[in-house]
Amino acid sequence: MESTSLYAVFFVTLGLNYFFALSGKGAAAFQMPIFVWLGFPINTAKSVALFANTISLSTATFDNFRANRLDLKLGMPIIIFSFLFAPLGAYLSTFIERNILMWMFAIFLLYAGTTALIPKNPNSKTCHDRHPKIVYLSIIGATAGLFSGLLAVGGGGVIAALMLWLGCKAKKITMITALAVPFSSFSGFLTYAASGSISWPLIGTVGVAALLGGYAGNKTAHSFLPDKVIKYTIGIMSLLFAAKIIFDLI
Repeated sequence: MESTSLYAVFFVTLGLNYFFALSGKGAAAFQMPIFVWLGFPINTAKSVALFANTISLSTATFDNFRANRLDLKLGMPIIIFSFLFAPLGAYLSTFIERNILMWMFAIFLLYAGTTALIPKNPNSKTCHDRHPKIVYLSIIGATAGLFSGLLAVGGGGVIAALMLWLGCKAKKITMITALAVPFSSFSGFLTYAASGSISWPLIGTVGVAALLGGYAGNKTAHSFLPDKVIKYTIGIMSLLFAAKIIFDLI
């Protein structure tokens, strides 16, 4: 493997994971095609992109935990029900045409992203003012798990969009998605690693870059950016994901 390719991988991973960590999301969906373009086999590209997700968002979660920012009461129902419903989504995926699901997901992300960019009524309550009922959080987790299983994607986009709709503060949302997504990403990485689709020099390069990018992005979001900017970042990320899905479908 040429060192120039590893340098390119390092800076691509660093930049993308920094940018996506601002909204508590992983960058795997965008990293994977870039890695393929750089000449890596597709399964290798998938495995290292998922590994970058795991490292970046785990680092962000560790930083949130150390700074006492984690709200486990808010996050645990989402994580538990996402974990429980992901296998059901994977089972149902054998009966439903994937392209139909991807179009539905893209439309949902377009709606969620657009909604996030529309200024909210300043007099409306948010989950900063009141803690959402556990049933709402459980439904968010179950929905994210179903989408994750159906589409073989992380549920961060679904979690972020539904929590925005519920009225949660953007910084709370980034903490929850950063906590939830590494579980599914690491599971996917192990699947590809078990099949032999792994390159240790590439994994090492991606791991260091994702750690630095995830930490710096999370630190920037929580120390320097107002909640409104993070909300807009989440909205832009949702629209970018929707655009990529539609581009892949047409």
